[in-house]
Amino acid sequence: MSGKRLRIAPSVLILMLFILWNDRTGVSLLTLLAALLHEGGHFLAAWLMRIDMRAMRLNFLGARLEITGRMLSFGEEWLLCAAGPIASLLGAMMAALFWKASPAAEIFSCASLVLGVLNLLPIRSFDGGRMLECALYVWTDARFATAILRGISFTFLFLLWSVAVYFLLRAGDGLSLFCFSLALFLRFFEDEKS
Repeated sequence: MSGKRLRIAPSVLILMLFILWNDRTGVSLLTLLAALLHEGGHFLAAWLMRIDMRAMRLNFLGARLEITGRMLSFGEEWLLCAAGPIASLLGAMMAALFWKASPAAEIFSCASLVLGVLNLLPIRSFDGGRMLECALYVWTDARFATAILRGISFTFLFLLWSVAVYFLLRAGDGLSLFCFSLALFLRFFEDEKS
């Protein structure tokens, strides 16, 4: 594990520090810890499967592991992608045992649950999208798999955006979900151009 680097986009680092500095409730710190648990699941799986990793890049829409050496099989990549959501869901269940004893456990549990479920959505840039892509490549040719994944990704992005718009208009809340889903939509169309 020597030589591994965490590469954080400077704008993301500044935003994270600003949010952590100004958050008096501790929700941001607990959410960050839930995200670290999620990424730790990916790292643990890579270590157990003896996959050499160069670095993890962190940007506004999540993290990406940089793997060195050999190409992964679809099964290995599927397991590597599944490890993050599994860690999140296990963390959510474990923290839920302490809800009555600690409000922080409830916040951590909810943040982990949201991260785990959200990452399982079959959207191309999410763990669930990559898991679906690996399964499709095993069962069908690359062009057909790409077309199916594109359609499913668009459908789930549209549903996520619709939920965000509903919360924003109906409840007057959900601006962060709206901005997140809008950024994902923009990234989807940007990826389609290239």
